[in-house]
Amino acid sequence: LCKQRTSGFSVGKMETTSEYRLLEIYHKKRKSQLSATPRHLDVVQDPVEDHQPRFVFSASVFTPGRVGASAKTNFDQVAETLTQIVDNELPAQEHVETDNKSDVIQRFVDLLKEYGDQMNEKIKNDDELLGYLQGLFSYNLFETLTSAFINSVVPPGNQRKENNDQKLKIAWTFEMTSRLSAIDLQPMNRAMGFGAQYVHQHFAPWIQQRGGW
Repeated sequence: LCKQRTSGFSVGKMETTSEYRLLEIYHKKRKSQLSATPRHLDVVQDPVEDHQPRFVFSASVFTPGRVGASAKTNFDQVAETLTQIVDNELPAQEHVETDNKSDVIQRFVDLLKEYGDQMNEKIKNDDELLGYLQGLFSYNLFETLTSAFINSVVPPGNQRKENNDQKLKIAWTFEMTSRLSAIDLQPMNRAMGFGAQYVHQHFAPWIQQRGGW
């Protein structure tokens, strides 16, 4: 169990949250749906804007944070909606400049867009990336990587409405976390814990304002 603490959070404690449980279910869906080869999407479909939404991704409400017994039956529905959003949206191919780690971060971002066996092999053959994953991969690095990835596939200023834009960012955060969790170079629960923390910190208030997942 990962005991790392960052910004007041324990990664291990994130495993009891709805965000972590949703990430687990999403990852299981992806493992069963996707082959090991990169996906090439041909159709771009904007999510339909709901002018009077009850909840963000499901027909039944549960809020970010701790998991309640009544929420568990809705996880599969939310995870399915998130996978559909990703599958229906061709990611933008933007190059995003980051901080002094920009070269490493951008290489990570480009590889995460590839997915599959090619991604694993390229990381294993890159000593610098391998070192980050095996020894230096903290939540701060995960947060920087995720933000760069999201800004790359959902760039700002694309004239989308805020609700659709946020849904895309959340869905791609789940997708990126799932792809990172599939790399067999670190404990899967570490990436899942970081992903749950990222979703909670960056999106929980927005989700709660709209009634929950």
